[in-house]
Amino acid sequence: MFLIIDANDNTNTKPSKPKKFLAANWKNALQTPATIDTLVDDLNHLYSTTLTPHQTSTVQLCVNPPHIFLDRVRQRLHPSIAVGAQNLYDSTGPNNSANTGSVTPTALVGLGVTYVLLGHSDRRNGLGEDDRLIADKVRLALEAGLEVILTIGELGWQRRFGLALRTLRKQLAAAAKSIPGDDEGGGWDKIIVAYEPVWSVGEGATPCSPSEAQRVNAFLRRWVRKNVGERAAESVRLTYTGSVNEGNAESYAGLEDVDGFVVGRAGLDARRLGAIVGTLAASVAGKEQ
Repeated sequence: MFLIIDANDNTNTKPSKPKKFLAANWKNALQTPATIDTLVDDLNHLYSTTLTPHQTSTVQLCVNPPHIFLDRVRQRLHPSIAVGAQNLYDSTGPNNSANTGSVTPTALVGLGVTYVLLGHSDRRNGLGEDDRLIADKVRLALEAGLEVILTIGELGWQRRFGLALRTLRKQLAAAAKSIPGDDEGGGWDKIIVAYEPVWSVGEGATPCSPSEAQRVNAFLRRWVRKNVGERAAESVRLTYTGSVNEGNAESYAGLEDVDGFVVGRAGLDARRLGAIVGTLAASVAGKEQ
C-alpha cells in the first residue's frame, strides 16, 4: 500500500487508491483435477496473451478454488493471479488448531494463499456460522498475514421488513472488532468487503439494481469512516457480489463505491472472467480521463 505524504504534515497520510478487485469463487463446481487444470490453463492463456498491461495493473484477479485443490492451483497458475481459500477453521476454541478437518491460516499461507473468503451466505445461512465465529476467523486470518474477503448481506425477508442496512451494520460491526483501526496501525487495507444481497443470488435471481448497490456500499463506507477513521474508509475495498456477469458488470463497475466484484458462475469461464476484468479496467480509465 503506497502512501501519499503531505510534506507539510507527516502525520497526515492518505493511502493511494487501491487496485480494483475481482474474485472468482469456484465453490465446489469443479471437482476433478482435470477440470481444475483446464480452467487454470485457460486463465494462464488469458493473463499472458489476452489481457493488456493496463488491465493487469489496474485489476487484481483472485481465484478461490476448493481447499483440496489450493496447492495444485497455486503451483500451476500464473503468479500474478492471486489464490484465495474459501474458508478457514470450522470452529473456534482453545484447541481449534488441533480439530480434525480444520484448515489453519498458517497452512494456507504456507501454500502461497493470499486471500480467504469469510462470511459467505452459504456458510452464514446454510451452515449456521454466526457473526462471532466469522469475526474470530477474520482475526486469525489477519494475524497470519492473509487478506480477507468479508461477505455481508441480508436475506429477502430482512429487506422486505426494512432491516437490510441494520443487518449489514451488525455484520460489519462484529467483524470490525477484529480489524486493527487507524489508531492501532491500520488493517483495513487488508479487507475487501463484498456486499451480497442474498435475495439476488442464484440461478434466475434478479440482481440488485446498480443504484441500490451504490447506496448500500456508500452506507458501508460512511460507517467505516465514522466508526474507524478516514484512512480505513479510503483503504477498504467495497465490492459487489450478486449474480454479476460479463453482461451486467458495466452497470456496476463505474459506481463510486463499487471497487470490484466477487463472481460465481462467471468465474468458471476464463473468457467471461476476462471480459469483467476489461470492464473494471475501462471504468478506471474513464475516471482518469
